[in-house]
Amino acid sequence: MFIPYRVDVPFDHPPVMNRVMVLVVIVIFALLVVEINQFIYQGGTLNEYMEKGILAQLVLRGWGIKGIFGYMWLHGGLLHLLGNMIFLWLFGNAVCSKLGNVLYLPVYVGLGMIAAITHLIFAGGSMIGASAAINGIVGMYLVFFPENSISCFFLLIYYPVRFSVSGYWMILLWFAFDVLGAVLSRNRLGGVAYDAHISGFVAGFVLAIIMLKKKYIVMLRDEKSLLELLGFEKRQIPKEIRKDMAHWQQEWGESETEKAGLETIPPEPEKPQEEFIRYRCICGQKIKTAKENAGKIVRCPKCSTRWKVPEN
Repeated sequence: MFIPYRVDVPFDHPPVMNRVMVLVVIVIFALLVVEINQFIYQGGTLNEYMEKGILAQLVLRGWGIKGIFGYMWLHGGLLHLLGNMIFLWLFGNAVCSKLGNVLYLPVYVGLGMIAAITHLIFAGGSMIGASAAINGIVGMYLVFFPENSISCFFLLIYYPVRFSVSGYWMILLWFAFDVLGAVLSRNRLGGVAYDAHISGFVAGFVLAIIMLKKKYIVMLRDEKSLLELLGFEKRQIPKEIRKDMAHWQQEWGESETEKAGLETIPPEPEKPQEEFIRYRCICGQKIKTAKENAGKIVRCPKCSTRWKVPEN
């Protein structure tokens, strides 16, 4: 299994909301462990806890609003929690920075609820874990940052192998694993809720496309969305205007020229100004980044050292 440990995405804004959510999920897991241990210590069983426990009421077990909303905050074990939090921290921080802290929480919860409803319709059964909602965030990441590299590692016997690859390759591979898992587990009950994973991913993917089309989200100059990568969308180039007259004067002049039947001569395009900041890392690697990233924290692609982009 490939485990990601870094994504190469400069932050537009500090992803405060996602960091708070990670902390909340960890705190809820700790409270869940304490509650279960206290219940068993007092002579109860795990099955009895699932019926009477306070946090157990958040398990998805039907069409109750508590389960549809609450299942995504619970986890069944430390490895389950750790795996989900790695993905939420990496991809959630990037998407939260792009959406903004106010919008991110309802988007995350909405994706999780869509996945829960899909699971109840097509599979049924109980479910806990943030995987489905996180898959929705990963689907949004694919639309916003398809070419940004994802650094991963896996264990080859006892030796960790590290590599970096463009985001769309790795994310589509993970999605293919979910589709394969859904096909192979179609006639089995329990286990991984692949249907929720897939529906969450698709919901996030579609939502991100709608946000780009409606201009709720605008990509920076040095960013390329999946729509641009596939050729479905092109950057709008601002109309050239003369610098020595007001905008209304230029439009009036153009209209008068058209009325007279004269051919308009387009102004000679100005030489574009330098839009990048260049500097050198301590390892010797030359780094070029857009001026919009001035003051932000970026990583060196060679040695992974974190740098604050100079102002000029």
